[in-house]
Amino acid sequence: MYDYCIIGGGIVGLATAMALQERMGGASIVLLEKERELARHQTGHNSGVIHAGIYYAPGSLKAKLCREGAEATKEFCTGNGISFETCGKLLVATNDAEIERMESLEERAQQNGIEYTRLSKSQLRSDEPNIAGLGALLVHATGIVDYSAVCRAMAERIEVRGGEIRRGIEATAIAEEDGG
Repeated sequence: MYDYCIIGGGIVGLATAMALQERMGGASIVLLEKERELARHQTGHNSGVIHAGIYYAPGSLKAKLCREGAEATKEFCTGNGISFETCGKLLVATNDAEIERMESLEERAQQNGIEYTRLSKSQLRSDEPNIAGLGALLVHATGIVDYSAVCRAMAERIEVRGGEIRRGIEATAIAEEDGG
């Protein structure tokens, strides 16, 4: 019998298990993953981007959580010896309509406190000669990481703290009873 059962060994399930361990000290936790390895689905197949939050409405919860999540991800990686790169991301405008959208994103970046640099057409051509555009925003805080490596480190932390991770176990049904 466990206090908590989490289904899914991707980054959301593992982060949930870690948060429960931190908030509910002493609770028994089991995480079930149907695959033999963690992060075999969405987490292990994504682009690995650590997003800065430039697309979210200024002051929104999404914008706030994205920025906080990016910083927390980088801190976790640093603390666990996982390499990541804060390489930035170029948002390139190739026509007049995209210039307008880029200007709107620039306002969002300012309002959300996201560090960026606006590049003119000539600066873009100089910095990235293989990209043709009328201008760009370089969003400095965007990074890349191997989220499968992040998941492995999270799993290790969960297990060291007494949590159990069962791989190759598929949840096929859930029964709710008075006691749990």
